[in-house]
Amino acid sequence: MPKTSEQLASLRSRRGEKLHVIELDVSEMIKSPSSSADAVVAAISETDAQISAGKDVLVMTSRRLVLGVDALSSLSIGGLVAGALVKIVQGLSVQPRYIIAKGGITSSDAATKGLRIKRAMVLGQATPGVPLWRCDEESSKFRGVPYVVFPGNVGGRDTLADLVDAWAE
Repeated sequence: MPKTSEQLASLRSRRGEKLHVIELDVSEMIKSPSSSADAVVAAISETDAQISAGKDVLVMTSRRLVLGVDALSSLSIGGLVAGALVKIVQGLSVQPRYIIAKGGITSSDAATKGLRIKRAMVLGQATPGVPLWRCDEESSKFRGVPYVVFPGNVGGRDTLADLVDAWAE
C-alpha cells in the first residue's frame, strides 16, 4: 500500500486538472451496506459523466488503512472494498479509452468479474513488469479496450504517472 499511495500521489500531482479523481472513503463505506451502495452508485454516475466529457478518471480508495477489530473483520473490509470496485466497473455504461487496474487481486477481479474477461491477448508490457492485455471476446464488457494490469509492488514513484501520461490525451 505505501508504494501504491506514493504512485497515486505522483499521478495526481502530475496530471492535476487533467485527471478527474473519485475517492471512495473506506471509513464511510463500512458504516452500512447502504453507505457502500450509495458510494458505488455515485462513483458509477460520476465516472460515466467524466468519461463522456473526455476526461481521464481515477477511481481510488482512501489512502488511510482501515482495519477491523481482528483479522477476519479486516479481511471483510478488504472484500467490501474490492467488491465495490468491481461493481463500479460492472456498472459503467460509457466505454473508456483504456483501463489501468492497480493491485494484484484488484486487477484480477476487475478483469474477470467487472469486465467479464475469460481470455485475453497479452500484447506486451505497458512498462517493465506491467502487462498490457486486450480482450476481443464478444461476451466481455468493453471489447478491445486496452487493459493494463499494474501490480501493487511494481515500479517507482513516477511509474504510474508516466504510464498514464503515455495513454492520456
